[in-house]
Amino acid sequence: MTPLKNAGNVEVTSGRKVCALLAVSVLAVGLGACSNSSGDQEAGRPAAQGAPATPRATASATPTATPTPTAAPTPSAKVRQVSGNDDSEQKTPPRRDLPAPTTAPSPVPVPPRVYSVKPRTNTSTARARLVGLTTARGRGSETVTFRFAGTEVVPKYDVRYVDVVRAHPEDDPIAVEGNAYLQVSFKLTNPNVSGRLAVPPDLSPGQPQVRQILLVHNVAGSLTFGVGLDHRAEFRLHESKGKASLVLEVRDK
Repeated sequence: MTPLKNAGNVEVTSGRKVCALLAVSVLAVGLGACSNSSGDQEAGRPAAQGAPATPRATASATPTATPTPTAAPTPSAKVRQVSGNDDSEQKTPPRRDLPAPTTAPSPVPVPPRVYSVKPRTNTSTARARLVGLTTARGRGSETVTFRFAGTEVVPKYDVRYVDVVRAHPEDDPIAVEGNAYLQVSFKLTNPNVSGRLAVPPDLSPGQPQVRQILLVHNVAGSLTFGVGLDHRAEFRLHESKGKASLVLEVRDK
């Protein structure tokens, strides 16, 4: 029957339309999902469920280097300019601990009456006149005696061994008989009596040890005698008061 066929066609046509509508709906839903997923990612919103989230690209692929702290600049040494007029700029030399200066001990004076080859002196301030000069030979020694007047004590003297006899340190040596020499000096002493020498200026006693006694200096109260000896030996002095005299005793061995 014709109505039945039309009905079947309507149903068939209706069924095809329904399928087409369903297909269109599914396609629209899929496009909408893709559109939402892409839009959500660009907007910073999470992607739709079921679609993998794509990580957002960073602004720069190269990581930013961490700045390294630089060391503080070392101040350069200040150069000082030394001026001849600026004492504050002069460099002070480093202090050094130096050993304390040592002072040589003073020589111990030898008593006049002790035999020795060391010098003998006194510090008398007495003024005197030399009035006598004699020699003598004893047992084991020989003597030279200087006698004074006008004083009760022996005047200042100095007796010592010397290499050569001189009137002054800068003068030439004076020849004195012997192989060793004693120098006998007096201060504040005058050997003159009534304008003449009271003692012989050159005496040669002819003894084994004491060979010659020579007056080599006589100026303004300063007297110097050179005593020539056969050999170097120990000597000692004897001082006497009252009738002041100085006795030089020299060993003969």
